[in-house]
Amino acid sequence: MSILNYEKALDSSSDEYDSIFLESQIYEISSLYEHKDLKRDFMNLKSNIVDLNTANIINCVTGTEQDFLMLMNKAKDYLETTSGLNELGKSKVLELFQDCVFGYYILTPLLRAADVSDIKVYSWNRITCKSNGKRYITNLSFASEDDYNRWFDRILRIQRLNFSEDSSLQHCTDRKGVDNFLLRIDVQLRYVVSTEYNNIHIRKIPKVKYSWDYLKDNGMLDDDMIDYLKDRIAAGYGFLISGRGGSGKSTLLNNMIDLIPYDESILVSQESDELYSETHPQIQFEHTMQVRRDGVDIFFSLEDELRLGLLQDIDNFVIGEIKGGEALYCFTTAMSTGARFFGTIHANNAAGSVRRLCHCARYISDYSVETLEEMLTATPFCLIHMSFFSIDEILEVEGWDPDRLQLNYKQVYLKQRGRA
Repeated sequence: MSILNYEKALDSSSDEYDSIFLESQIYEISSLYEHKDLKRDFMNLKSNIVDLNTANIINCVTGTEQDFLMLMNKAKDYLETTSGLNELGKSKVLELFQDCVFGYYILTPLLRAADVSDIKVYSWNRITCKSNGKRYITNLSFASEDDYNRWFDRILRIQRLNFSEDSSLQHCTDRKGVDNFLLRIDVQLRYVVSTEYNNIHIRKIPKVKYSWDYLKDNGMLDDDMIDYLKDRIAAGYGFLISGRGGSGKSTLLNNMIDLIPYDESILVSQESDELYSETHPQIQFEHTMQVRRDGVDIFFSLEDELRLGLLQDIDNFVIGEIKGGEALYCFTTAMSTGARFFGTIHANNAAGSVRRLCHCARYISDYSVETLEEMLTATPFCLIHMSFFSIDEILEVEGWDPDRLQLNYKQVYLKQRGRA
């Protein structure tokens, strides 16, 4: 829509404005917590075993397996004496109870949904998700604000996170909480949130990588693109994948690293353990870490890992998400060692991702943007831009134009407007 037509739309019809901007799509998903035959017995069990015995529940959450068994037996005994459910019904209620106390409670159906990549909780009755790159409001809700806060406190304890003002922003990775996914968990405590609600964001990383067929069926790419990636990786091209959060960058990169020839060594540096491989024999995975010794915080950064990697026999450097000074090594490694790099970055288009990469590198260097861009021509290089879990654009760097002081690009692919 042009600016002119946009203004006409605002002038002529507020209803049209509402239909364009103010309607949210609902992600409908069924939940056993709302099952008509189970909800009443679950709520009674929760009220009498969980809500009335907060201190006991906390001890069970942080305690031993014996504490867990004692609590579950207590819940089972309560159902036996108060519930009219059959054995199957009692078993289901106990599953709901266990996940309420020791798991992800109301969020469980979203965590099990294969198409959902991200879950955000803004308040007890505002839960959103991203499915196949699109954002939705869900039909799920906690029973009350108090119900949400009690669960939030339990999940912090389970993940060994703190509930204090000086720990208002925290993150962790849950490798065991859900069968099919690793969970990257980011929390913002109410001390730092303007609405005074505790917020939580969960990014799901499949434990078993999505197959190329799955990515094709969900519209990320087609057979020609897969053949192109295989060819360019075998030919020694490096890759920078750009897009917004949740656009599919890490998913694509995770599959691409398994295409790197098995006789080449790889160093993967990342903040959270999103990239992994069960097949490539020459990959070394590292993540950032912060430790506190004698009252001093020591942080092992992506820059530290990449700097050490330069002293090792590394053919491929992979950066999980580039957003700081670690970008400098994307340029200097190619110039000094001939190694290539793969990485993801937030940018608005493929060509813009290079400029973004340069600005990140300048956080810790005095190189000009032009000098950095010219460095990028030291090895073959490809740019991919993504949105909504789909490849939008592919460019190749074709060299440096000394007159215009800018890179030359070859367009390999551009998604047509309106194309699904």
